[in-house]
Amino acid sequence: MSNELVKYGNQLNSVPFRKFKSHEFNIFFSIVSRMRNKGTSEITFSYSEIKRLSNYKRHDKQNFERDLEKTYHKMLNLNMWYEDEKVYKAWVLFTNFEINKKNQTVTISVNPKLIGVINHLVNWTRFSLEQFVNLQSSYSKTAFRLFKQYRVVGKRKFNIKEFRLLFDVPKSYSFSDINKRILKQLKNELPQYFKNFKITKIKHGRRIVGYLFTWKPEINNQNDFSRGKSRDNQLKIDNINNNTNLTDKEKQQAKDKVLKLQTKDLKRKVNIANNSKKDHSSKTKNVKSILDDISDSLKS
Repeated sequence: MSNELVKYGNQLNSVPFRKFKSHEFNIFFSIVSRMRNKGTSEITFSYSEIKRLSNYKRHDKQNFERDLEKTYHKMLNLNMWYEDEKVYKAWVLFTNFEINKKNQTVTISVNPKLIGVINHLVNWTRFSLEQFVNLQSSYSKTAFRLFKQYRVVGKRKFNIKEFRLLFDVPKSYSFSDINKRILKQLKNELPQYFKNFKITKIKHGRRIVGYLFTWKPEINNQNDFSRGKSRDNQLKIDNINNNTNLTDKEKQQAKDKVLKLQTKDLKRKVNIANNSKKDHSSKTKNVKSILDDISDSLKS
């Protein structure tokens, strides 16, 4: 998964992803990453491929199938539309979604009328699938992909109405709730990927009327591919430490997010090594490799 890129037409960024949970975002964009340049042909994925791409953690087959079903039901609400004085039209992105429980496969096809969202792209958004799925908050995932449309510009502004729509903010949320439950998550998770990331509240008098998000613009051909876990994590920590817009407390919270993810990954590797049915010498090599990873992470 480390070198998988997600790429799609910018028009998808104007569609609110209503009530998508974090793992459902991962499943959806894992599918999108493999649908590019496939036309309207049906594409079949194995369960294992979707799990690997989306970094799906649960092992129970029924839970996974239930999550696939829930994701598709939410995908049906991702309507692309066109409206003028005479007509209103709406389409769903995927016209076929079949879960074969016996063969453990998922078959999907793109709506021919929306082929330009996935294929034959003119203006597009692209980002690393691995970086996306490693984000924990669904709000962080939304911000990440919306900001990546403007990655070489270095800023994205929202008025309040647009922000609430695209981030699927509950109507009951006050500005205080937005600050604590959304903006705080963005400050915790995005500085590792966006250099000098900053959030500015746009005010009209004392009233908040929007938000401006800024970061150091990326170069046009920036390489989003993994450089290896240890190097990737060091770059994340460096981005956080060098951010002049974060307080020391905010930097520590952002670094804690990175280190917590490292710890989870290392524990997973230890479990795999301990559960391995290979001979003792092979296990020893696996554990030694993991201990080297731990040593590298502590040096970060």
